[in-house]
Amino acid sequence: MRGRAFPGNGPDVEARYARAGHWLLAAIFENDQAKEWCQSNGVPLRKAATESIGTGGAFLVPTDLANAILDLRDTYGAFRRRARIVPMASDNTTVPRRPGGTGAFFMAENSAGTETGANVDNISLTAKKIGSLIRISSELEEDAAVDMVDFVANEIAFAFAQKEDDCAFNGDGTSTYGKMYGIGQIVLDGNHSQAKVTAASGHNTFLTLDATDLGNLIKAVQAAAIPNGAWFCSQTAFAQTFCRLAAGGDGYMDTRIVNGISTPFYLGFPVILTQKFPLISTTLTGKTMMAFGDMYLGAALGERRGLTLARSPERYLDQDQIAVLGTERFHSVIHNIGDNTNPGALAALVAP
Repeated sequence: MRGRAFPGNGPDVEARYARAGHWLLAAIFENDQAKEWCQSNGVPLRKAATESIGTGGAFLVPTDLANAILDLRDTYGAFRRRARIVPMASDNTTVPRRPGGTGAFFMAENSAGTETGANVDNISLTAKKIGSLIRISSELEEDAAVDMVDFVANEIAFAFAQKEDDCAFNGDGTSTYGKMYGIGQIVLDGNHSQAKVTAASGHNTFLTLDATDLGNLIKAVQAAAIPNGAWFCSQTAFAQTFCRLAAGGDGYMDTRIVNGISTPFYLGFPVILTQKFPLISTTLTGKTMMAFGDMYLGAALGERRGLTLARSPERYLDQDQIAVLGTERFHSVIHNIGDNTNPGALAALVAP
C-alpha cells in the first residue's frame, strides 16, 4: 500500500512537493542551496533537542511534510482510523471517560427527587516514543525530489501505523508493545468474559466460521456501540470468512468510499483491515481471530507531539547511504471492553 504524499495535481501540489523536497535536501542531505531556498521561502529548519542518532541531531518536520506523513499514517492504520484521538500537552495526561450516566425517576407530588450523578472517571495516557529507521541514498538527483518525498513519507507513515495497530490489537504489557495492552490479549485475561466470544466447537479457522459466530460477536457489545460499530480483521479473515459467507448467501457485502478510502461493508458495518490480526488459514485455537465494536467509544490514542527526523551519514557509510530516523510519541488504551458481568464497546472472537 503506497500513496502519493500530496495527491492531485496543480500548482499547490507542486509547491508542497517543492517545500518538502527542499527541506529534505537541506535537513537530510545538508545541501547548501536547499538551505538558502528554505530560508528565502519561509521553510523553517528547526532543531529538536535530545532527538538524535548522530552528531547533527534531529529536525522538527515542517507542516507540509508532517501532514503528508500523518495523512498516510491515518490511511494505513486501522486503529487510528476509528479510535478517539487525544492530543497530549505533556507526557502524562488524563482525559475524562463516561462509563455510565445519570438516571431518571418517577416523582410524586410534593415529594423530593432522588439525586443521581453522572458516572465519570479518567483514562490515563503516558506517551511512549517509537522510531522508524530507513535508509536513503547519499546521492540524489534534483529531479528525484518528488520520489524522495513520497518514499520517506510512505515508509515512516506505514511503520508508525503498523506499530500503533500492533500495540492496540496485540499488546501484552511487555516492552515490545511499550507496556500497552491490546484487545486480543485483554479478552483472554479472565477479567473480560463478556467481551470474549468463543466460536462454535470446531470453528477454529477462518474457513469454518459461520454467520452465527459473527452474530454472537455483534451481540456481545453494548447497544451504544452498534451505530458506529465496525469489524476489525486481517485480509485473510476478510477473504475466507466475510467474502465466503457473502458469496454463499449468509450476509450481504458492499463497498463504499469512507474518508476517501474504498471500504468493504459486511451486514452494513465497515470492515477495517489490519495485518496485526491472524493472517493464517490453519488452526487458531485459543487465539483472538477478529474484533467488533465502536473503537471511538472503546479506545483512545494519545498523541504527544509532532514528528521529527534525524540523520546519520556514518551508520551506513560502507553502503553509501544515509540513515534517517523518524520518531513520534503515542499511547493507545483500550478502556471500554466491559468485564465479567457487563458488555463494553468492543468484543473479540476467539477460536475454540
